[in-house]
Amino acid sequence: MNNAVSVAPPFDAQARARTAQWLDQWARTGPLLEELRVAELRQLTEGEAARIAVELLWPMVPPGPGDDGAGFIPMHDALRRLAERP
Repeated sequence: MNNAVSVAPPFDAQARARTAQWLDQWARTGPLLEELRVAELRQLTEGEAARIAVELLWPMVPPGPGDDGAGFIPMHDALRRLAERP
């Protein structure tokens, strides 16, 4: 059995330059996207937010033996009732 560790080759100058450019772009666009995300979240009604939360929680199943997901049940029920409101 070979226990050799694979080591990636070091970045060349061009790869380092592209990486630096990508990081600079995200340093500018990341905060703008976060502002947009927060603005969109603030525009949601309680019902819309609850429906989204239910959609996100719905596929959750108890993770393993001994955990019946009891903590999720009341939260899911409350969000479902809120989502059903007009």
